[in-house]
Amino acid sequence: MAWGRSLGLLLVGALLVTLAAGCRRAPAPEPPAAGPADEAPAVPAPKPVYCPLDGLPVEDAVLVNRRPVAVMIDNLTGIGSQSGLDKACWVFEILAEGGITRLMPVYLHQDAPTVGPVRSARHYFLDKALEFGAAYSHCGWSPQAQRDIQRLKVISLNEFYLPQVYWRVRSKKEPHNVYTSTDRLFQELDRRGLLTNYSRSWELEFHDDPSALSGPSAKKITLKYPGGYTVEYVWDAGIVDGGYRRFVGGRPHKDAETGQQLVARNILVQFVDGTRVLDKEGRLDMKLTGQGSGRVFQLGVTYEANWSKGSRTDFTHWTEKNGQTVKLARGQTWVEVMPRGAEVSWE
Repeated sequence: MAWGRSLGLLLVGALLVTLAAGCRRAPAPEPPAAGPADEAPAVPAPKPVYCPLDGLPVEDAVLVNRRPVAVMIDNLTGIGSQSGLDKACWVFEILAEGGITRLMPVYLHQDAPTVGPVRSARHYFLDKALEFGAAYSHCGWSPQAQRDIQRLKVISLNEFYLPQVYWRVRSKKEPHNVYTSTDRLFQELDRRGLLTNYSRSWELEFHDDPSALSGPSAKKITLKYPGGYTVEYVWDAGIVDGGYRRFVGGRPHKDAETGQQLVARNILVQFVDGTRVLDKEGRLDMKLTGQGSGRVFQLGVTYEANWSKGSRTDFTHWTEKNGQTVKLARGQTWVEVMPRGAEVSWE
């Protein structure tokens, strides 16, 4: 009887041990060591996009795939400051009748909500617009410009026929009161199917190491056009990356919308021949094709240069005296087109 009770106890004990062992969780197997094939593939960093006209970084690549637009801007003394020049990649300043200049900003990746005052076309400004493949915004035209716009098949954005693209302000007298915006100009090109349908021929290079640039110091530049119109640029190293503050008639040249003084990163002085009066209104002609001399101001220094342009549609190619292509500092470039012999000084 005692033997039977002992056997029963042994059987119960064995059963409990078995149940306890069954309730225990088996240890998880060690995960295999990660090999090269198991590593997540590296995601390449997005390639930076730079504007081909001013070399500045651009967040949206679509903006640099647009056709540029060039706008004829008033520069008559007494009309007040212009709007939108600060958003342009390039700005051209060229004499018009009466001993004054007109300005032609070229826009690509930066948009300006207000641009103006917009004035009438002059035929030699077309040479600069055409080399960018740009559409040309203007309000009317000279007889010579009208002829060349038709003959050269320039994309004309004439206010006379596009009231939806332009507006007039009451605070200024005609014809100094016409304004537009880059948004309206680009929309008009898109409507015509011309916004991206074009080929490029730009030949621009930018400094990878601006500190390597050398030349005589040029901290203050004075440009005297025939007739007494004077432009000055003063180097300011305190601006981000440095720049030349622009003055006209001894006063800071400011944007009408922001109130900020205009700043150039590069100043190209282009000396040209053939400047002459065409008609009794005093309209001018000048030769912007062929080749000639010039001077480059950038990053506080200056050096001589040459320019060449094979045809009215070719890009103006700038070279140093050693034949190497002029490299630009990244940022806005002003081109001062001046008759040969005009006074240019620096210190």
